[in-house]
Amino acid sequence: MEKFLLFTTGGGTSDPLNWDSSEAALYNVKNLESVKPSSARNIDLTFNTSNGKEVVVLKIKNGLHNKIISSIATAIGTGINSVVVVADVDGGRYINSNICGVTIRSQETYIQTLTGNSRTKIDVTRSNYSSCLIANIDGTDAVACTLELYDGSTYTKLIDQMSIPAKNTLKLEDDEISFDDVTYDLYATSGDSGGQLTFTFNY
Repeated sequence: MEKFLLFTTGGGTSDPLNWDSSEAALYNVKNLESVKPSSARNIDLTFNTSNGKEVVVLKIKNGLHNKIISSIATAIGTGINSVVVVADVDGGRYINSNICGVTIRSQETYIQTLTGNSRTKIDVTRSNYSSCLIANIDGTDAVACTLELYDGSTYTKLIDQMSIPAKNTLKLEDDEISFDDVTYDLYATSGDSGGQLTFTFNY
């Protein structure tokens, strides 16, 4: 028997005549790629679908990741229902009472441009992006890029003054850009005060 995971965000209750794909979703369990904490109060469920990667974010009570992940795993593994209601905000039904809310994201891209050479915080809200593109949009000069993690007292380099030629792009894969966003913030520095680097983070 195939199983499906159901999510709603509450948007159907507030505007029942105008539901969209960001407010309700039903996923086949076979498309579930991972279930993992993304912050102190969030769990990400990642699905690979025919429309690309989609992520459902469960907002939870602080630190109760294991209980909620265990509830989902038990329902998938031993439950008798073909539709597993993980979080139906509209209907007030939850697989675990410690779930507080739902966000459904079909894809997400974050873009930020550095226009000077001072150390700048990259305002990503997540740490589990599938890739990061660093584009040198300067027309003539190579620009050196430094990426660092900051824990509130110490900067730790991920990339140290890597030169990116003019009109070229450096791509970092997920295992090269992943970090603990609870502990660290991401900072970037351009080696050229006149050069411009554009950062694009994708799921």
